[in-house]
Order: sequence, then structure tokens, then C-alpha cells
Amino acid sequence: MSDDQEDQGILKKVYFIKRAKPGEELTTLLKNKFKSIDAVRDLIAWFEEGRDFVVTLTDWTPPDHAHGKERRVAISPWIPQAENHKNLIDAIGSIIYWLDTGRDFDITLTPTDRFQANLN
Repeated sequence: MSDDQEDQGILKKVYFIKRAKPGEELTTLLKNKFKSIDAVRDLIAWFEEGRDFVVTLTDWTPPDHAHGKERRVAISPWIPQAENHKNLIDAIGSIIYWLDTGRDFDITLTPTDRFQANLN
């Protein structure tokens, strides 16, 4: 872990978005919307702070439950500005789309160092 990451004290943030059980649809929908808003808010905050990090979206929705589908998007001030903005919009768009389609998925924000971010 780099000195910057130790100073920040955050290893990663994970948000779990789960489908509702029968009878809990409204409560679960509200919880998932709030968790997704928190994730997007943190994603934008980290971007504005100029952090190096990776957004990982892991889809646990069947029939691929056994394997899971994963999307990884790097965000870094060291990535060209146009690509970095595209990555940010892509990650936010995927979160909104996956939420709207009722998927079971996780959102993970993981700090990286500059070298790792540029390898993605």
C-alpha cells in the first residue's frame, strides 16, 4: 500500500445491491436506490479529489450466478482527461442501468497506485 493510501485510511468501499424477496420489494428498492446513490456520490467525490482507483461492478444475476460477470473501469488523473471522463460516465451509467434492470450486483471502489491505473 502506498503512503497516500495509508493517509487516506480507506482500503476500498463495497456496496451490495440485492433483489427483493417477496413482500419486501418496496423496502429493498429504496435501500438499493440509496446504496447506489451513495456509490455514485463516492465515485464522483473520489474522481474530483484526483484519486487513482478502479470501479468494479460484479453481476451476480442468474443464469451466470456460478461465474459472475465483472466490469472494471480505471479512474485516474494520469489517464487522458477525455478517457477518464468517459470511464466515469460509463461506470455511473452501468450502475444506473443494472439497478433499473433489477440485477443482483456489487459495486466496489478500490484505490490503486498510479502505475496500476495506467495498466487498465
